[in-house]
Amino acid sequence: MDPQDTWQQHAADTLQESYLLADPRIVRIVTESAARGIEDLVRYGMPFAREADGRISQRFFGAHTWRRTAFSGDYTGLEIQRALLKRAQRLNVPVLDTLHITRLLVRDNVVFGAYGFDLNDGSRYVVHADAVILATGGHTRIWRHTSSRRDENTGDSFRLAVLAGARIRDPELVQFHPSGLLDPEEAAGTLVSEAARGEGGKLLNDLGERFMARYDPDRMELSTRDRVALAAYTEIKQGRGTPRGGVWLDVSHLPRETIMTRLPRVHQTLMELQMLDITQRPIEVAPTAHYSMGGVWVRPEDHATDVAGLYAIGEAASGLHGANRLGGNSLIELLVYGRISGQAAADYSAGLDAQ
Repeated sequence: MDPQDTWQQHAADTLQESYLLADPRIVRIVTESAARGIEDLVRYGMPFAREADGRISQRFFGAHTWRRTAFSGDYTGLEIQRALLKRAQRLNVPVLDTLHITRLLVRDNVVFGAYGFDLNDGSRYVVHADAVILATGGHTRIWRHTSSRRDENTGDSFRLAVLAGARIRDPELVQFHPSGLLDPEEAAGTLVSEAARGEGGKLLNDLGERFMARYDPDRMELSTRDRVALAAYTEIKQGRGTPRGGVWLDVSHLPRETIMTRLPRVHQTLMELQMLDITQRPIEVAPTAHYSMGGVWVRPEDHATDVAGLYAIGEAASGLHGANRLGGNSLIELLVYGRISGQAAADYSAGLDAQ
């Protein structure tokens, strides 16, 4: 969308927003390979939003210099899941949906499978495997308000890796997303997509002030997630928040057509959870625990760990985001290292004397 953009600029944005704690080698691999990740998804049938001339549309996300976030409405993650699930089904990849892994099987610092039980009937499972890839997320469920579902991000990645003999890096670094719902209580922390701010949504305190002018007057609501979340937290703590302890995210000034075509999921979610029409009224939001920056220590080239045959990717791994990640970088990291780690695990298995 912006011809001036380059992978080098994407890398620079990623490193800067990581507070220079990201591993430059991992940053380079992800930003150089990002276009390939998008091409893979298109090949798998991902329905990206497109311009009139057929190009994949891209939009601004917080702290990106240029428009580079490819999307599908405001439910990009869901469409990626669908595309990958269909791909896995076509390849006849078996999926054990109800299996909970409690221990990785390791002998002499070599992984040889995993042990767990069935969540429905409690029956035990032993899975023998030459290689294991941890893709079990982070640990944000330790906060009351979190964007994670109730049954995920419970720290399994860290525990399994440490017990297997791997190392953890930067577990204290956690990203809070600026806009999580407060109501209803059982859905507290549910995200209002960053797309709402990307499309021109305004953040207001209870006095009606557009408070980001105090914290980042140049980028305003499109500042980095950590700055926007900290700004909202400061407003709430200093008594300018809503009575329930939040701030207002307002998109009601946008044309109704824009909201229905670019933010349909946000509109639907608020109608279902609060009977709130976001084309008419603002949304009450507060910072919510969103993403574990740290995770299992991995090698930059293939995300292998200290344990032979054990790999970690996505939120389970560390290295790309440092102290703060760019919006959109989590999904592209999965696409890049999903392919690289999968290939490395297959090659590792094929190179063993006995499978």
